[in-house]
This record gives sequence, structure tokens and C-alpha cells, in this order.
Amino acid sequence: MRYRVPILLLFCAAIVAGTFGPGTSAGAQTGSSLDAEFEAATERYGVPKELLLAMGYVNTRWEMPPPEASEHEEGEAKEGAPEARGAYGIMQLVQNPSRDTLGEAAALTGSSEEQLKTEREENIRGGAALLSGMQGEPRPEDLDEWYEAVAEYGGGPLYAE
Repeated sequence: MRYRVPILLLFCAAIVAGTFGPGTSAGAQTGSSLDAEFEAATERYGVPKELLLAMGYVNTRWEMPPPEASEHEEGEAKEGAPEARGAYGIMQLVQNPSRDTLGEAAALTGSSEEQLKTEREENIRGGAALLSGMQGEPRPEDLDEWYEAVAEYGGGPLYAE
């Protein structure tokens, strides 16, 4: 294919290898393994784990921000920017007047929008379900072949690059 694996994805893969190597758990403080949550989403929706990990790292450095940190805000301060935030969790599921990937993820997973906003594992599953739906069948193993779906997920080719 004409796409090359983005350097950032390779960088994130290196970080993942160091962060999630044998005997480590990024989610140890919360009692749940972040690696296991990404693995479960991979198994359920057929999206490569390293791709989900890279997206989560680029989005929030694997942190689960509280919903109030990302609420969509309307008003004079945000005039001319209808997208003004409204991106939730590690997978940055969006809900604003321009996009509603949060609602799409809720429909795909059966999880509530509130769960997708507040529960890390549900947010990761929601992102994987959304990306899987955007990719369609068959689900390629080559990361480069996910380029179009990643660009759609992130709102354009700059995100995929």
C-alpha cells in the first residue's frame, strides 16, 4: 500500500513494549490492568491492540480524564467552534453538534453514554467497536490498511498520520 506506518505509531509501540512488558501493569493503581482492557477490546472487535494503544496514548497518554474536563461548551466563548471539546475518555469519544461518536459507540456496545464517559474499560471497548465498524470487513492485520478508518475516527488524515 502507499501508506507507511507512521513514526508516531512505532514510537508508541516502543513505549507500549516498555510499559506493558512482562510483570508490569499500567493499571495497577486502579486494580485493573490497562493492558488487559485493551486486550479484551482487541479480542471482541478485531482491532489490533497496538493500534488501540497508540490511539489511546496519542489521545490522553492512557489517562482517563473526568467527563467534566471534556464537556461540550456552547456560548460566546466558543462561538465559531461548534466542536468545542466534547471528547470523552482515553479513546476520545466525541459528542458535540458536529459529531456523535459517543452515541454511535453506545449503540454498538450496548453500554450507556455515561458508562462510556466514566468507565475506562467501557471507553476502550467503545473506541474499538467504533473503529471496527469504520473499518468494516475484512479486518486487516497490516496496520497500514487501517489508515482510512483511523482517519475517519480522528476526524481527518492528520490524526492518522
